[in-house]
Amino acid sequence: MIDVKKLPFEQRAQCAAYMRATHNMSQVEIGAILGGLSQPHVSRLLKHAERQNYLVIEQRFVKEQFSNEWIAQMDELLAPSGLNSDLKRYCNRNNLIPPRLGVFESGPGNTEAALSQRRARFGRTASGRLIELIEKSNVIGVAWGRTIKSLAEGIAASRQPIDKSQRTEFAAVCAELMSLAQHGYSASRLAGTFDELFNDQPEDSPQLTGFPAYIPRHYDETMRRSIWQYISDTPGFHRVFSGPDALIDKMDMLISSVGSSSTPVLGSFEELVQAGGLRADDLRQLVVGDLGGILIPRTGISKAKMDLIDELNGLWTGIKTEHVKAIADRAFDDPNQSGVVVVAIQKERGDTVFELISRGLVNELLIDHAAAEQLHMRIAEALAE
Repeated sequence: MIDVKKLPFEQRAQCAAYMRATHNMSQVEIGAILGGLSQPHVSRLLKHAERQNYLVIEQRFVKEQFSNEWIAQMDELLAPSGLNSDLKRYCNRNNLIPPRLGVFESGPGNTEAALSQRRARFGRTASGRLIELIEKSNVIGVAWGRTIKSLAEGIAASRQPIDKSQRTEFAAVCAELMSLAQHGYSASRLAGTFDELFNDQPEDSPQLTGFPAYIPRHYDETMRRSIWQYISDTPGFHRVFSGPDALIDKMDMLISSVGSSSTPVLGSFEELVQAGGLRADDLRQLVVGDLGGILIPRTGISKAKMDLIDELNGLWTGIKTEHVKAIADRAFDDPNQSGVVVVAIQKERGDTVFELISRGLVNELLIDHAAAEQLHMRIAEALAE
């Protein structure tokens, strides 16, 4: 047991910082624990802890005091100039409902170390918006990816109050990819993480584990049907996709990252190439990227190539395009639903985001400035045609 009366000033400051940040104790309460210190003395301890970076004070803007219109105007200021107006023009021209746009800072650099820092920063800056979207949802599908993991970590570190008055159900929508399982950003792991963050009494989220993410293309039809039957009977898949009360039909929110043409299905590209029985470079020429494992074909490719992409997507045992479309359409019909929430950083993801918007598959965008600028360029090119 620590003898608090004998602690030097520095260690008392460390103890005061811990009690303040971790247990939200008042200065009077901290003083009592630390041997009857006065409130002014505890205040000096906390100021010292701030100067020494033991205690970081994080601010939260009280959005409840402002109108949605005012918040939207502030968000427009943070996006690249003209992006919101051009996005609305493009969607109106193509009879689409424009997604809500949030652009957040991530920082520079494209080395692996820099990207790790960018994801962490993006996770912190965008976490508040993701909390808002989750809190108004009931059944949430979770895809996989490092950016989603960074957002979950940003939420955990933010100390922002979370409304846990109603239970929110989280469910993985992507099977366990062999190359992602050990890294902690598979869909099943992330669904469990969100469950712990947003529910007072976390329960076991449906897990899409114990079966392959892809059914090899070279298997004959009989074998494929047998494998699909086995997968459909697993408890997690049955609960999410195939049961009479399947969660996929109730989802009012989907959280998904996106891949680019150079790295579609990031982390499992080799699994896809092996299952599909085609060359990696050939596949990259066919797709602009992916959404939660669903390959997004390039615009203008031939019908034969489109059929090939459809066949490859048929090998994927996770969420399908028709599921994403249904979630998006429900949110377009009911603006109170969060719908399909796409998170993305890096310039090349902007191309994938543009294709998803063009297909009416996005309700909410949480992206960084690099992805936003690339998206704006693609929109401007389309408007000029």
